[in-house]
Amino acid sequence: MVHPLHKLIRPAIALVALSTLLCATLPAHAAEDYIWATGKVLDKSGKPVKNAYVAVYDDNNKVIDYANTDEFGEYALAVPRNVMHLDKKSKGFLSQVFGTVTRFVGGASNFVNNPLRAGVQAVTSSQAAGVLNPVQRGAISAGGVVADQVLFRLKAPEPKPNLYEERKQPGNLMIKVIGDNSQDLVGIARVYWMQQETLKAGKRETRTTAAWLDPVTLAPVEGEGASKAQSDYLTVVAGRILPSLAEVGQTVKIVVKIPTPPAPEVFMTVVARHDRTGQMWELKPVGGDRYEASFEVDKKFPLDDQTISVIAYASDQQKPGRRDDAERAIERAGLWDTRRPYRYDPLIVVSRNRADLTFTVLRKRK
Repeated sequence: MVHPLHKLIRPAIALVALSTLLCATLPAHAAEDYIWATGKVLDKSGKPVKNAYVAVYDDNNKVIDYANTDEFGEYALAVPRNVMHLDKKSKGFLSQVFGTVTRFVGGASNFVNNPLRAGVQAVTSSQAAGVLNPVQRGAISAGGVVADQVLFRLKAPEPKPNLYEERKQPGNLMIKVIGDNSQDLVGIARVYWMQQETLKAGKRETRTTAAWLDPVTLAPVEGEGASKAQSDYLTVVAGRILPSLAEVGQTVKIVVKIPTPPAPEVFMTVVARHDRTGQMWELKPVGGDRYEASFEVDKKFPLDDQTISVIAYASDQQKPGRRDDAERAIERAGLWDTRRPYRYDPLIVVSRNRADLTFTVLRKRK
């Protein structure tokens, strides 16, 4: 008879052996090539869906990783940077998080004895909590994630031309989600937040990049509407300049609303810029996902109609406020140019759109 404790020890021993093997065979720089992406799958009522399948595809419709959701409806995937269409050379201007590891990387115990899937596996926080010493197995180099078409026979339909172009935007992924008694979802999953996390085990530190994807809502098979993957997190959903007609010497207020996600805790700086003078203002949070800034209209402002644009980027957790490096990157990328469409890139900005607010400066009455 096998002692119950042995059932717990064996997977842990196999896990350490796999971690040692991967450390010895995988290139040290491989971790930089992967993004550890997480998301949630919910039903129509907003309850988590357990054991749903989530698969992610590359641009050739090849499954490059997949996972099952845990009891909280969460999943985690190991996704190559190029599949998420993120520049490998760019270090980005992400939020830095130290001492609070929210995602782990390692060989999940239920895949250890699977010779067809001997790569690394991204796991959710709750899954990692059930394994001995998750930080030890989380510190291994990333690499070796393989497409497992044998165990997971999913094939995405050929995308429509417009969908094919959309999936190539930075931070976008083609996914397929399957749940019991639900309509399958095949579509684009979008990143709403990215950050660099530091895993600490004694004196050893390993940095990883984590990303959060829009929640998936699965519609019932016989219900109305279709399954979808979307949210308005970190999108400017409302914005105004008050008053929208102003004279020189008058004080004007910029007000925008940017919904923040329930997870993770985000740190961002919201700034506004005058499209013709280049003047900039930082908007401060006032509660209820609202941000505000006030300024006085001076003689530098041109008369008649003009535009003030609002963008948000990740702030330094240790030093909140404006960042010169991030603002220079936004300028270089042309994201302030109102003549060009705004292109969301999670390595540079966190607001998924740019709010272009128009107001009018009047000649001062005599």
